[in-house]
Amino acid sequence: MKKSVLLISSIILLTSCVTQKKYDALSQENQRNSKKLSDCMKENAANTEKLEQLLQENSSLKHESKQDDKTNKAKIETLEKENTDLKTQLNEANKKVSEIYNDKSEHLTELSDALYKRELELNAKEHTLDSLQNEFEENQRQMKEMKAQLASKDAQLKKIQNTLKDALLGFTDKGLTIETKNGKVYVLMEEKLLFESGKWDVSSEGKKALKEIASVLEKNTDIDVMVEGHTDNVPLVGKNQIKDNWDLSVMRATSITKILLENKKVNPSRVIPCGRGEYAPQTNNKTAENRAKNRRSEIILSPKVNELLEIIK
Repeated sequence: MKKSVLLISSIILLTSCVTQKKYDALSQENQRNSKKLSDCMKENAANTEKLEQLLQENSSLKHESKQDDKTNKAKIETLEKENTDLKTQLNEANKKVSEIYNDKSEHLTELSDALYKRELELNAKEHTLDSLQNEFEENQRQMKEMKAQLASKDAQLKKIQNTLKDALLGFTDKGLTIETKNGKVYVLMEEKLLFESGKWDVSSEGKKALKEIASVLEKNTDIDVMVEGHTDNVPLVGKNQIKDNWDLSVMRATSITKILLENKKVNPSRVIPCGRGEYAPQTNNKTAENRAKNRRSEIILSPKVNELLEIIK
């Protein structure tokens, strides 16, 4: 190769008129080209060696690839078999689920219906409970109002009792007593304060006591009055208007009522006379002292209950 280059250069030198300067330049370029050629040849040899290595590696990879293909094929076959088995198991499981669902579906429907009925019952009970709660709260409110009214009535009766005691203080040693029981004020007057034995005309001393009572009633217009006449169990043989203890007790209650109503500020509709005869004794009639206690008249003062009845309504 080098000889060919030199030959070509010689021919060029012989056949052409070339200056020394051009010759030197061409010579240098030729040297460079020779060096490049040498480098290319070395590179070509290296590439050839690499090619042989690559061919060997390729051959090795092909061999390994064949081995891997066999392994992968075996793995694929195994996975396909497992997949088939899993599909079979899944189909069987779905079949069982379907059977269970079909078996339970009717039962679930029954349960659903039962739950719906229970829900309706619960709603009805809740409604009833709400109604009862409202009723209870209303009753509580009424009870509170009634307690307040009763407390007011008790205070009023206490005040009336004290007023009567003050007004009738001069009669307490003459057979007159005052007490409060069962929410009422009882003014109890023995026979000796009001009447002679077997009579129904009120004595002058008794009239004074009754007028004091009427004055208290005048100032307490919301108090009802019951006038009761009582006797012992000794039979009364009378004539004309009075034939027995019934008649005597009624006449005495009526006489007391008329004296109370002499006070025109006491409304007659508030006062009720009542004869009890011998049938509501304070004690037994075995002794003269006990029979004297039973021969009595009672004026019973009680608060009007109209307001309480309105609350209950």
